[in-house]
Amino acid sequence: MDENININIIESRQELMVSLSSGENQTVRTAYFLKPCIKKDTDSLPPHFSISSQTTTNLPLEVKYYGWRAPQEEWKKWVNKLRPKFEFLWIKTGIYHAITASTYEIKRDDDLILQLANRWCSKTNTFVFPWGESTITLEDIKVCFGYSLLGDSISKPLENSEQEADEELIKARRMFNKTKAKKVGQRPWMMHFMETESKVEHEAFLVYWLSRFVFPSDSYDTISKAVFPIAIRLAHGNKIALAPAVLASIYRDLTLLKNTINENATTTIKSFRETIWAPFQLVQIWALERFQALKPRPYGKGYHGLPKVARWGGIEMMKTKILKKVMDCAGFGDGFLWQPYENSPCIEVYNEKDMWRCGNPCLDKELESFFRCLRVCELVGMGCKEKYFPHRVAMQFGMDQDIPGEVFLCKKDPWMIYDEPIPIDIDLLIQLCSRQPNVTSRYYDWWQQLKSSEEGDNNRIKVEKSDGLTTPGFTSKFEKRQKEAADEEDHKLVYELSSSDDEVVGNSSPEFGDFTSLDVLDEDEIKSLFCDRNGEKEESVGPLILDIAFDVENRIQKLEREVAKLNQARFGSKVEIVGAKAKP
Repeated sequence: MDENININIIESRQELMVSLSSGENQTVRTAYFLKPCIKKDTDSLPPHFSISSQTTTNLPLEVKYYGWRAPQEEWKKWVNKLRPKFEFLWIKTGIYHAITASTYEIKRDDDLILQLANRWCSKTNTFVFPWGESTITLEDIKVCFGYSLLGDSISKPLENSEQEADEELIKARRMFNKTKAKKVGQRPWMMHFMETESKVEHEAFLVYWLSRFVFPSDSYDTISKAVFPIAIRLAHGNKIALAPAVLASIYRDLTLLKNTINENATTTIKSFRETIWAPFQLVQIWALERFQALKPRPYGKGYHGLPKVARWGGIEMMKTKILKKVMDCAGFGDGFLWQPYENSPCIEVYNEKDMWRCGNPCLDKELESFFRCLRVCELVGMGCKEKYFPHRVAMQFGMDQDIPGEVFLCKKDPWMIYDEPIPIDIDLLIQLCSRQPNVTSRYYDWWQQLKSSEEGDNNRIKVEKSDGLTTPGFTSKFEKRQKEAADEEDHKLVYELSSSDDEVVGNSSPEFGDFTSLDVLDEDEIKSLFCDRNGEKEESVGPLILDIAFDVENRIQKLEREVAKLNQARFGSKVEIVGAKAKP
């Protein structure tokens, strides 16, 4: 590895920058890149990887998400019981938000998880979409679930002063092993320490939390002895960097799931089963925060001071039959948020009368955390190590994107590389907070060539047929309610909007082509879907941005007017609009 990567992780230079989605809006300016990247045209480009077009919806694949654990009511009571006494310590050790996050239940969308896993590339640990790469980063782990990026390694041994607590926990574990169950179940462990006065109750509390929510073991619903040292060190006020270890487990299991999907697609076995141990709630929340069309409903701003998981707790997921199309097309419009968080970079920097100020009293630690998100390294987890390549997704950090260079990690201790000090440039971060990142023209051309090599000479994006009058910019989904009407002459199709009782009538008129004939889309066609008929972007119907609660009525009314005009022109007085319904 280039040793400079560990010290100077950002470089700036004058470059021709273009729009990622279109290659247009060319401008020469000072751009900021994450190292390593390829500066000049060369034959030694990074290896190509597959842009998957495989559909996962109907795969005979059964996945058990054993790391996706719902909080028990008793757990919430235990958290509330210990919070007054240990809240200050939780804040000091960087686990307060993470413990709070474990009290929220996230309802799973299996199809969403499989669609994401199908786009996973284990060589780069990124999701590969037709419009570019993206991934779950250390910043997502910190902002969404509150895990700390700073502190000691999870493998650091206990001090002599901490051995007594370890012995007490081992004694309790042996007691459970002597019971009829002959195992240490999570619920019995929790109930025992909640109801019994014990000098290691706090350590036992953290053992339960780590075993169930952070590092679920391969023995379902049991207490893991491997987390004892971590729990004890946290209870004694030592900060531990849990974020890289959690992210390593997510990367590991995304690769496992992608491999299973690939095997399942090429075998005659009737069904496949796979068990996932990583906390995949974060995978789903990552998608909900970034893909605008996937938001189940608008959420308020009453979650200040809480991790992002709080606003998704208990919310029913919005099902859509065009999930694959949404993901494939999001980056060609405004449907994918590269920086979804209000303070991203994850520091409280704001502008007050053209004077940039820092509003976080712990600014130094926040800056150090953010810069740690930017460095190429190897993440060390519980029994696994995974490569971390933020330079491939620089736009997620407000940086510009150039062709990513290959990285050859040295055999040095991965934790020593991760924990090395990083020079912090506040002026640079202030600039990043006030600008729009983009890509070099070289990167744009490289990505187009990559797509061409994967998809053949026909550089077009395959999308599934839509059963309804749906475009990628329409956050609601349409479902076919009945097939061709009895009147063969009219050839009318009736559709039902799943979020209302309203009906609209479509026909085979050329003016409906954008809605009913989207078998194959090229980039120009995709971009045209996000514009009105004059080629200008509509403010009221921005692609993949508006939530159902705000735009569905306007869209229905607009579509009703178009339907009325078309049917009146075709059938004369045969069709009339009554309220929200069209009927002959």
